[in-house]
Amino acid sequence: MANKEASQPRLKKALGLRDLILLNIACVVGLSSLTQAAQFGWGSFVLWIAAMVFYLIPSGLMIIDLNSRVPGEGGFYLWTKTAFGEKHAFIAAWCYWLSNIVWFPAVLLTIVLSSLYIFGDQYLDLKEDFWVAGIISLIVLWATILLNIYGLKFGKWLQNIGAIALWLLFGLLFVVALYAFFTVGSAQPFESSKLIPDWTDWGIIPFFAAITFSFGGLELSSVMAGEVKKASKNIIRSVIISAVIIAILYAIGTFSLLVIIPEGDLQIVDGIAQTFYVMDTRIGFPYLGMIGAILVTLSTLGLFASWTTGTARLPFVIGIDRYLPPVLGKIHPRYGTPHIALWVQGILISILLLVAISGTLVEEAYVYLYDMSVLLYFIPFIYMFLALWKHNRRNTGGQSGVAMFRKYPSSARWVVIMGIAIISLSIILAVIPSEAIENKSLFLVKIVGTTVILMGIGALFFFIKPRFS
Repeated sequence: MANKEASQPRLKKALGLRDLILLNIACVVGLSSLTQAAQFGWGSFVLWIAAMVFYLIPSGLMIIDLNSRVPGEGGFYLWTKTAFGEKHAFIAAWCYWLSNIVWFPAVLLTIVLSSLYIFGDQYLDLKEDFWVAGIISLIVLWATILLNIYGLKFGKWLQNIGAIALWLLFGLLFVVALYAFFTVGSAQPFESSKLIPDWTDWGIIPFFAAITFSFGGLELSSVMAGEVKKASKNIIRSVIISAVIIAILYAIGTFSLLVIIPEGDLQIVDGIAQTFYVMDTRIGFPYLGMIGAILVTLSTLGLFASWTTGTARLPFVIGIDRYLPPVLGKIHPRYGTPHIALWVQGILISILLLVAISGTLVEEAYVYLYDMSVLLYFIPFIYMFLALWKHNRRNTGGQSGVAMFRKYPSSARWVVIMGIAIISLSIILAVIPSEAIENKSLFLVKIVGTTVILMGIGALFFFIKPRFS
């Protein structure tokens, strides 16, 4: 038995508390989510608060509790497996992995379109060019894949650079917004009545799903628990610290966008780079647009690298359990990384990217990919919150890391109710086409149909070939 355990693949522990905090920030803070949230104007602040109360805080408590009860590499896969069995764990993991595969091309498009602003307005007409979007996206994708194959000691620097660029980006954005506010005034004048969102405008109401989705990502550190130093302690601390920082960054970012960009003019895919470009022309500050575009590109690249790193470990865990071909679980003999899983992931993203941008506008392809990712992403969270309820009701696993749950066991039930309620609402809104979609009937058919097909493929893996020998 000892020899068998010794022969199992092992991942290197390379991540400390600082790395986890930077990883969480890079994973969670999505600039494109920020541009979608800002579509609500000043009313977005009320929606940010609602998402924090009903999703960010409950999900943070859920992650802390379950990570302390069921620690180990794989995170929510193990939590779901111990609560509901292997079949449901596979469904949760499959949907989670697919949500990222679908979402990655959208992030790549943000990187490409934002980088065009580095050169001023001379290349902005290339934003709808199929070849530009495709070739640059593929270069970024495979460079990131190769870095992660060489190991986290190399790949984590891309994540950390992205997180640092994100700090600089929000700092510069806030300073520029304050300057604009006190010199030329806010592009969207503030009125107390505008704090109440227009619930009748179904052109923008679906964007609320993006606000909830924008707080997703704290669970990724638990997926990588096998590579975290002092995981049981550092993951809990990183979740708490990161959640506070993330909320502050979103508040700063939303305020800045509303001050700089007039209502209805903010673009969804590259709106942050657009914001710096607009301020460059408004206040005449040399190179502001270029600097802002560089920071947007680097920070979004860090987001992409962080999720690429974590998502590759998901089929690694499933591969060990033989629900997918065991080759996915192979560890590189020299670099200690799941290199086969990374290669497969890169190929799938490449195919999906090229299919998505063929024959359609980039923004519409982006919204379709983004909303389908939201739909798939929240399915595992329903499992996670139900696992929280079950583990606390039966008091299974280790001791809860949440003092409130230990002292008031019924409080866990209310956390579950809040989490599932906001997730269910977000899933419904994700399948409702926003104002960015022209053919709304086709959008609904595509997003629901594609989701069913992708989940059906997972069912084939599980039921037709339940075990690979």
